Amino acid sequence: MERNVLLNGPCLTATVGGLDSLEASRYCLNTASITDIGETTMSVKCGVVGCGVIANEAYLPAIKKYGRLVAVCDIVEKKAERAAKLWGAEEYYTDYEEMLEKSDVEAVFILTGMGDHARQVAMAANAGKHVLVQKPLATNMDDLRSAVNAVKKSGVKALVEPCVQMFPEYVKAKEVLKDIGAIFWFRAGLGRGPPIWGAETFFTRRAGGPLFDLGVYEISALTFLLGPAERVSGLARISIPEVDIVPEDWFIEHLSKFDSYRSVWPLLGRVPRTQKVKVEAEDNTLTLIEMKSGCLGVVIANFVTPDGLRSDVGMFPDIEIYGSDGGVLIGSGAYAVAYKTVKMREWVKVGWDDIGRRGWSYYETSTKHFLECIVKDEEPIPNIDWGAHVSEIMIKSIESSRTGRILRMETTFKPY
Repeated sequence: MERNVLLNGPCLTATVGGLDSLEASRYCLNTASITDIGETTMSVKCGVVGCGVIANEAYLPAIKKYGRLVAVCDIVEKKAERAAKLWGAEEYYTDYEEMLEKSDVEAVFILTGMGDHARQVAMAANAGKHVLVQKPLATNMDDLRSAVNAVKKSGVKALVEPCVQMFPEYVKAKEVLKDIGAIFWFRAGLGRGPPIWGAETFFTRRAGGPLFDLGVYEISALTFLLGPAERVSGLARISIPEVDIVPEDWFIEHLSKFDSYRSVWPLLGRVPRTQKVKVEAEDNTLTLIEMKSGCLGVVIANFVTPDGLRSDVGMFPDIEIYGSDGGVLIGSGAYAVAYKTVKMREWVKVGWDDIGRRGWSYYETSTKHFLECIVKDEEPIPNIDWGAHVSEIMIKSIESSRTGRILRMETTFKPY
């Protein structure tokens, strides 16, 4: 279809509320933390593909703050049109290839389903557009290689989420890791109940399942903290073969109406789950990783853990790392980081407020950093090599679970 041009679109901000602690930490925008960065990045012409929840909750308001929103695209025209009007885009499209060809965007934010990311990265890079892509970069090796090759051949900037290298708790953890000696082993994991929405987003074999949706956070953090992986093996299975979710039509309707943005989260739990979905991707996974440094560890990611079980365990860590002289715990409860060495009598706990984590949003941080890298002609910190390595770990874990083989990594990156 021809491009649709909108004039004088309104500038609106999002109101986000009613989130659980996990979703709040990842979706909530803290506008008070946004600083004035002048006119430099405001001139970068941005396009967005995928006008769903994450776009409206996080990236579109951040782009409105930091860049120039030229175009948005979604295969559902009502969602694209509404996003354009809501956030002030100049044009909207229903065809991604057409947006790349006809719009004047310099940078593309890829916020679609997990199984579509790599192909869309390659298309943007081949069109000479800089790319910020939501996690994961890819869910299979062929698409991964194509995306990486396109980015490197074109020379565009590519930022792969999540930007763990800028998370305050991981920056602090990397600092204190120096005090615990040689690293020997680690344990990490994140489980939750089945998502109640997103048939194509979470449950198809192409999308990848919880390892690519949840495990990506821990694997991203561990590679930042401990460096590249050498070998990977995995165990995975489908434990809950069918789930009931909120139908896609409800999201289309919600994301296509209202004159101001209304967060989906306070409403979602009250919507009837009338769509049955067959689970095609492994929903219960365990990944064993041998790092190049020699340390060993395990990452758990699943959609089979009853929600709320850990809500009253305030000190339960998401990541544990142990060395010859001590250990480091990274938690999502009452503290951000805790560490202890053989010379200490008890754990030293560093709170969220002490490291500036409370209210911090990686979406804002990534958007600002990405646009500044374009203006300054600098390589993004979470770059394509690191993003490819994280994706390969997950891809190889699932492949290992299906073949029974321990697999060597083919990608690597320069440790941070």
